Amino acid sequence: MVSIAIDVGIANTLHAIDEIMVRHESEEVTVWDSLGDQLQAVLLTVGDLDRMYFALLAEIEDIFEQPELSPGRINEVIGQARQYCADEQLTLRLVEWRGAIQATAFNETLKHRRYRDLASTLRSIDDPLERYIARLWRLQTENAPEVPAENKLWDLRTVLVLLTLISDRVTGPGAMDKALPSPRKACEEAIRNYNRALSLALAQLIGHARQDLAMDRL
Repeated sequence: MVSIAIDVGIANTLHAIDEIMVRHESEEVTVWDSLGDQLQAVLLTVGDLDRMYFALLAEIEDIFEQPELSPGRINEVIGQARQYCADEQLTLRLVEWRGAIQATAFNETLKHRRYRDLASTLRSIDDPLERYIARLWRLQTENAPEVPAENKLWDLRTVLVLLTLISDRVTGPGAMDKALPSPRKACEEAIRNYNRALSLALAQLIGHARQDLAMDRL
């Protein structure tokens, strides 16, 4: 399996965002242009963050499917998972766009009856986006948890704690300490526990909002 490079993934996402937002430097940009760009950027960022999250868990699973453990791969994926859980750049961008989208949703420009559906959709985006951001903050700001005793508590951060314990006990190729939970099962539960409803809701709502914007420009 190809090693995961979270720093590169985040850098690529930031570059794509900059390309979306480049026309904000133009004096001719309209409120509709800004809104459309913000919605597109949110969708891109959420999609990339999700892909990186699942790619990390898939990499961890693959490491522990091998006949012998590789301390090098374990330490490498620990570094990448820490990068995901510590880098706030994309989270801060989402916070910024959430505020901008909500400000537009209550803007006087949308008070006209013809914009009622668009305003409603924009206001509906706030809840799933707020919850998505809150989940990122929990990964990035909470104190390191203990290895969970319940399956429903596994996520990338708790898997990272487990990997750190394993790394401390593995000095060369060989078997894992049997007293620790299975990383493969922990990753499986972390994948199952990931609330995909937030990303799906955002994709659907943003799709509707962008469609309404396109129709308004006809």
